[in-house]
Amino acid sequence: MATKDPFEARRKALEEAYFRKKDAQLVDKLKAVFHRTVDRESIRQATGITDERVLDNLVELSLSGEMMAAFRLYPLIEVAWADGGVDEREGRAVLAAVEEHGIPHGSRPHVMLENALKNRPREDSRKAWYMYADELRRVLSPEELTTFRDDLLDHARRIATASGGLLSVAFQVSTNERKVLEAIKRALTHNLS
Repeated sequence: MATKDPFEARRKALEEAYFRKKDAQLVDKLKAVFHRTVDRESIRQATGITDERVLDNLVELSLSGEMMAAFRLYPLIEVAWADGGVDEREGRAVLAAVEEHGIPHGSRPHVMLENALKNRPREDSRKAWYMYADELRRVLSPEELTTFRDDLLDHARRIATASGGLLSVAFQVSTNERKVLEAIKRALTHNLS
């Protein structure tokens, strides 16, 4: 049985601490963007939503930092539903990504994402997320936006390949899933040509 290298363990711990700190800084900046931009009137103007209950629910997202964490992962639900339904493996992949982002099982944001996963994405939530992404492009540096986008797309691709392709022999991304992935990429890219 091999012994663990204490220097390697220390290097890994320092590296993980560095990335946790960078992620925390990015999350703080994302929260600031979210809280500033998502209010009832800006949602109404950007999306044309007039249902007061829906507007209240979307505004509520901005009142809680914990709900922002869930909302920033909303595109994962879109990928899971891209082909019209969510199979068990896709659902597990979404919930694993949610928990990797520090949203514990049973918490309010986790329940919100579980419900979205079970009940199909809503058009008003989709519009609100793209409005949020538009604001991120304005306020995040290219490096910060790239970090956010690449992390989200990495998880989204895992979900897209979770259910497998023809006869589940080869993991393939469907045409509809590819469209959603491309839309996420465009929404989170500066000056995409």
